[in-house]
Amino acid sequence: MSRATSTVLDVTLFLLLLGAAAVAVLGGVTDDPRATSNPAAEQAELLGTSTAHVSYALEPPGPPPDWTPNATARHQRTAHGTVAQLLADAAMSGITVEGRRLSTAGTDFERTVGETTRARLSQRSESGRVSSVRVRWEPYRGTPVTATTRIGERPPPSADVRAATLRVPSPMANVRGSANRAARTRGFGGVAAVVARAVVDGLFPPSQAQLALRGDYPADRLMATRYRRMAALTGAGRMPVQAENATELNSRLAASLTDTFERDMRARFDSPRVAARTVETGTVRITVRTWSP
Repeated sequence: MSRATSTVLDVTLFLLLLGAAAVAVLGGVTDDPRATSNPAAEQAELLGTSTAHVSYALEPPGPPPDWTPNATARHQRTAHGTVAQLLADAAMSGITVEGRRLSTAGTDFERTVGETTRARLSQRSESGRVSSVRVRWEPYRGTPVTATTRIGERPPPSADVRAATLRVPSPMANVRGSANRAARTRGFGGVAAVVARAVVDGLFPPSQAQLALRGDYPADRLMATRYRRMAALTGAGRMPVQAENATELNSRLAASLTDTFERDMRARFDSPRVAARTVETGTVRITVRTWSP
C-alpha cells in the first residue's frame, strides 16, 4: 500500500493527503543586517527535503469485534514522506473544533512524528542552539476549526530568535478565489458556505468516506465515529451514517458548519470581503525557530 493510501486511510481517515512536497521557504529572516545565514531557514529546508519512515499504531475506539482475528496486528501502520509532510499530517490528525478534538485515532502517529522531527533537527542544529517547530492550519484567520502542533519549547522573550516558514498543501481545496466571489454576491453566508464545504469535503472525501463506511474493521468504525463526532461538535444532530451516503452526510455537516462559520465571521470581521481575504484552506504552515539559550 502506498503512503498516500496508508497515511490518509489510517491516520486522519481519508484526508486527501498532503502528498506534494513542501513548496518554499519563506520570510522569517532575522532583522540583523550583519547576518549572512539563517539557521532556521536551513532547518526548514531540511524538513521540506529530507524524508522519514515512521511506524505507529492506530487507536480505534472501543474493543474490536469478536470475529476480528489478530486485531492488534491490524492496527500497526507505517508512513513515509518528507518530514514536513509528516508534520502536516500529524497536525491534521489532531484537528479540533472549538478546541475539541475530532479524533484520537492518530495520537501515536503524532507522537512518533514529533520524535522523528526532534531527532532530525538535532542532527543539523548548530552547537548550543535550540529549535522549535510550530505547525498550523486554519481555513481562515481566527477560525474555530484548526489543526496545530508544536515540537519543542517556546523561545524565551529575551532570546535572539531566527525564524523561517514553509508551506505544505493541506487536504482541503484552495477556495480563496471562490470565497472572494461569494463575498461580493452572497455576503458572510456565502463565504462561510464556501469554506465549510471545502473543510468538510477535505475531512470526508465522499468516495473514500463511502468506501470506509462500507469497508472492514477498523476503517468502518473509525469513519462512522468520525462522522458522528463531527456532527456533535458542529451541532449537526444525529448522524445516520448507515442509512445515508457520504455525499448526503457531507451536505448535512457543511450546512451546520456554515452556520458556525457565518456567526464567527460576522463577529470577527468588518465585512465579507475582509473575511474572504483571510481564507487559506489549502495550506499548512510550518514555522521553525532557533535561538541560543
